[in-house]
Amino acid sequence: MKALNLETVLEALSFELEQTLPRQLLQKDHPHYGAFISPLTRVDEPGHGGSSRFIMTCGLIVLARLKNPERLLGAPANEDLLERISLAADYLLRVQRDTGLIDLRNVNYDSAPDTGFAIQLLCALYELVKEQEAFQSVLPKLEHFIRRAAPGLMTGGFHTPNHRWVIVAALAQSKALFPDIDATAVIRSYLDEGFDVDEEGTYLERSIGVYDAVTNRSLLLLAEHWQDTTDLQKIEAAVCSNLDFNLHFFHADGTAETGLSRRQDYGTREIPLPLIASYLHANALYPNPLYTRVAQWLWEKASLRDADSGWQWQAYVMFKHGEAQAANVTLPESYQMHYPLNQVWRIREGELSATVYGGVSNLMTLVYGQAELSNIKISQTYFGIGNFVADELKVEGSKATLEYHGSLKLHRPGYELPLGRPVSRDAWDEAQTERGYKALPPMVSRLELKALSNGFDAHYKTLDGLNNVLVQIAFDFPAGGFWETGDSALSTAPAQELFLKNGSGKMRFGNDVIEITGGSGAHLYEHMRASEAVLANRCRVLITFLSPVDHAFSIRVFRGISG
Repeated sequence: MKALNLETVLEALSFELEQTLPRQLLQKDHPHYGAFISPLTRVDEPGHGGSSRFIMTCGLIVLARLKNPERLLGAPANEDLLERISLAADYLLRVQRDTGLIDLRNVNYDSAPDTGFAIQLLCALYELVKEQEAFQSVLPKLEHFIRRAAPGLMTGGFHTPNHRWVIVAALAQSKALFPDIDATAVIRSYLDEGFDVDEEGTYLERSIGVYDAVTNRSLLLLAEHWQDTTDLQKIEAAVCSNLDFNLHFFHADGTAETGLSRRQDYGTREIPLPLIASYLHANALYPNPLYTRVAQWLWEKASLRDADSGWQWQAYVMFKHGEAQAANVTLPESYQMHYPLNQVWRIREGELSATVYGGVSNLMTLVYGQAELSNIKISQTYFGIGNFVADELKVEGSKATLEYHGSLKLHRPGYELPLGRPVSRDAWDEAQTERGYKALPPMVSRLELKALSNGFDAHYKTLDGLNNVLVQIAFDFPAGGFWETGDSALSTAPAQELFLKNGSGKMRFGNDVIEITGGSGAHLYEHMRASEAVLANRCRVLITFLSPVDHAFSIRVFRGISG
């Protein structure tokens, strides 16, 4: 077990610096001299994924050596790193627009939020090193950039909920360093909107893999540089409720369940390493041994070679607040949590980790060791509205009931009738709302799931609708598992679809197995119309029916040759 302390974080930072040093452009006659160049796009990047982050990384390594001259950290000498900081700062000043803002080159131009991300980094570094003699030659450049950025941050606007708090934190940091920056009214205007956290602890973007860490970091930075007691209490409540919520969305291997996310981490399985800094920072302000324990636990799962992991923010917290005491507390590993507001039921039993969702087509995910069931989806070829999306998710004890009412579109299921008057092609869409229609019964259906210590018992039943409608239950797994039934065995391939016509089948990943029992093969429609296609990196197991359906099936997990 590697300890979570400043030395090990600096080791990770040192490795990152080793990888990024060659990406600084050192061609003196080049217009982007001093810039960090993206290794993927070969484009200069000024922001938090490029030159600003590079400056903070170099600065933290220099600071670490100044505080302990015996630290080598495998990087160039301090004088060289300070020169590189100076060159990168010169580049930032050259590409800073007249508004004071910078660009995120692949999407946002003249961007206050992306400037805010950069200012957070530069202000944090400035705060740590402002009294260090070695930095006195570069601090005026950083100050100049920060001061020029402030007016743009105050008037530049945002796109997404987390952007607001990025901007607010950057302004609060800037004002704390340079009190004559008059940002109070603008900060107040953002704070008056209130924090976008619900009573269960989710932010609007519900992004445990990316943006929860961004929002929490920004609010915690704001808390350190703001004085209003009422706001500070609300910040504490928002951050702590989100961190508490996220505690119950880790799999046993430290990866996060991201099926709730409304951002780019949706459906991914990564260890949310940037949250380490959030838990450490929150513990520094609102001591809670559980926060230090989860930070240590995530750190144990990490590799020092992981990219985009937020090592800079972990180092910042430790430089400012010291190393957190090791916490002798146990993380939750056995629970069933129902969050009705977000329509999610979360189940954890040691290595078994499952999530049931209402309101989306992905009804359930399950992880057991190396084995993963990426989703369960139910579809019917019924007027384009046959994909089961639960209108209701009810949980009683260890049993969840999901119901789909079967009517998501105007005049469906059914057929439109003539209006008996001219309908121009330009008025076609408008006319649809005026038409009568021949209604057919909605395909109302129900899925029941009972949680057991080693899996789930399930029952799917159609409650209304026409007979002889094609129906399927799809179980999607990462491609590459080994699929075995009583009379066949094969290695699965990307986008492959398999039919479990009867009995049971096992999907094996190493020693870990997910078994489905209750096969049915009423049809062999491989790409059923209007159903969601299997993703390219997954394979699919199908059990199929003709309505009406009243079918029990089970999911079991085990380790080894047989359960």
